[in-house]
Amino acid sequence: MARRALVAAVTVALLAAAAVALAGGSGGASGPEPSAKAAGTGTVARRTLAEHLTASGTIGYAGESTVLARLSGTVTALPAVGDVIRRGERLYALAGEPVLLMYGAVPAYRTLAEGVSDGKDVDQLERNLAALGYSPGTVDDVFTYSTAAAVEAWQEDHGLEATGEVELGRVAFLRGPQRVSGLEAMLGEALGGGGGGEGESEGESEPASTPVLRTSSTRRIVGVELEANQQSIAHRGQKVEVVLPGGAEVPGKVHRLTAVEATGGEGEPGEEAEAGVEATVAVTGKHRIPALDGATANVLFTQQVRKDVLSVPLTALLAIGGDRFAVLVEEGGARRPVEVTPGLAANGYVEVQGTGLREGMTVETGG
Repeated sequence: MARRALVAAVTVALLAAAAVALAGGSGGASGPEPSAKAAGTGTVARRTLAEHLTASGTIGYAGESTVLARLSGTVTALPAVGDVIRRGERLYALAGEPVLLMYGAVPAYRTLAEGVSDGKDVDQLERNLAALGYSPGTVDDVFTYSTAAAVEAWQEDHGLEATGEVELGRVAFLRGPQRVSGLEAMLGEALGGGGGGEGESEGESEPASTPVLRTSSTRRIVGVELEANQQSIAHRGQKVEVVLPGGAEVPGKVHRLTAVEATGGEGEPGEEAEAGVEATVAVTGKHRIPALDGATANVLFTQQVRKDVLSVPLTALLAIGGDRFAVLVEEGGARRPVEVTPGLAANGYVEVQGTGLREGMTVETGG
């Protein structure tokens, strides 16, 4: 549907340009009157034409997360919205003791201490301890005496009891630095933590955890919602162009596609609205998206590309009756019409094919 709509739009553009350029030319098969005065000239040249769909997006941040309290206590410290928290730094505090950020993909789900079974969460903890300057011994998935000693040193540096055990809820494992995007808890609020340690009895329900704050990564992205009939234009890894506030155009890439629930619409009675998709776009290279959270940016998705095709300025195209077109060619002081078949139109040019039309010819334009 989107492709048909775009083709129709191109046709309308061609007809509109041709109507402007015609300026009194004949509508018969003989083409426009050669003696008509030209408003300008252009050149028949080989160009690469790209047809784009421009979609409006919103500047934001990638990787939304919610930090949950797994310990009990009164909230005694919270970050400010917009703060960036890095490895080893405090996310918030309960009863005066910090809950700290460590990097990792596996969420904390048990207390880590000597005697726990091997696991990726142990390896994750040891990697963070080593990165923070502590020495957990060999970094692997085994919690050893050396791991416990590194944990004790880490606890002492943060004013925690040096037990050598990392209780569930003392750290939150998240992917990289976190930007605080919102607060769910208030200072002075009493939170009841969840359980869920490795030794929990089978069948015992785990108390609900409490949301404390919302975070995102520090990487700015542009989120673009595409309608159901536009989904075919976007795919993961696709190269796009991003037009930033102020007009700067930078290269980007589709990082992720996420289904968006249908929101209804004005379809036929009884017809269900089709779900769309949200494209997450990140800029590439050394370019950066400005810190304009919530601002609008346009994303250009390439629909179709025609490489090295003969083309003329769009305003050189003349309607000569029905859906037939021509261009006026200037050669040796003479002017003659050449009937052409138009193709893809983009960036003010249109692909053309016509008998006798050659690269380098001069054509009249409508100005």
